[in-house]
Amino acid sequence: MRFSASLRVAAFIAFLPVATNAADPEIAVRVDGYLGYGNLDLFLFEEDAFQGGGSGSVSAVFDAFYVQADVFGDVMDFEGSLEARNVGPGLHLGWRDPDRGSAGVVGTYGHLDLGVDSLDVYRAGVEGEIYLDRLTMGLSGGYLDFSGADLAYLDVRLGFYPVERLRLGIRVGADGVEESNPQFGLGLDAAVLATRTVVPFLRWEASLPTRFSRVVQHSLAAGLALYWGEAESSLRARDRNAFNRPCRGLLVVGRLC
Repeated sequence: MRFSASLRVAAFIAFLPVATNAADPEIAVRVDGYLGYGNLDLFLFEEDAFQGGGSGSVSAVFDAFYVQADVFGDVMDFEGSLEARNVGPGLHLGWRDPDRGSAGVVGTYGHLDLGVDSLDVYRAGVEGEIYLDRLTMGLSGGYLDFSGADLAYLDVRLGFYPVERLRLGIRVGADGVEESNPQFGLGLDAAVLATRTVVPFLRWEASLPTRFSRVVQHSLAAGLALYWGEAESSLRARDRNAFNRPCRGLLVVGRLC
């Protein structure tokens, strides 16, 4: 059912308007890496953690249509008592107009290794953005499959560019939105285009407790993103011309894409 819905969205994308100022097909590459601190309070388990990881993306833009391939890997080590590793690929396909917005479908696979156990995590969904001058509004949603257990997810993002080289962002998300006890997440981030290819960033994320769940997790990370192949000197233009986010954000135990 989820795949038929994705096919309907893909068919809809084929009829979206083509940007009149679309450039020639271009290839762009983005690679990022980060290090940081995490803390997890899960029932009787409460530990601090070291975290690190990154992702790589290659985007090909054909007139108004894009294809983006990702690889990602993350580790969160809770002082030796638990280590969560996640690695996998992702694929995005859709329509993009740098002056108006984007709409597409996304699919990812992640192998989450917890040491004593492991999970295969699949994600299939839709994603889109609306561009309003210095504000970007993003929405994505779909299904997560945790080794056979299905959950619906929903993310809302806002990005604000006070100047062309600076982005301030916020994400509010939920996993298991069809259930009576969804897990909520919140994220804040900032990034600045320091040189033509180098973008330092800072990111804070949290899994929030609800009246049904006592799970609390915090993450603070800093890193660098490197861009190649995109001629624009503005961070806002780079974000809108070529790339979708490879990962959603923090989920219980670690980051999932």
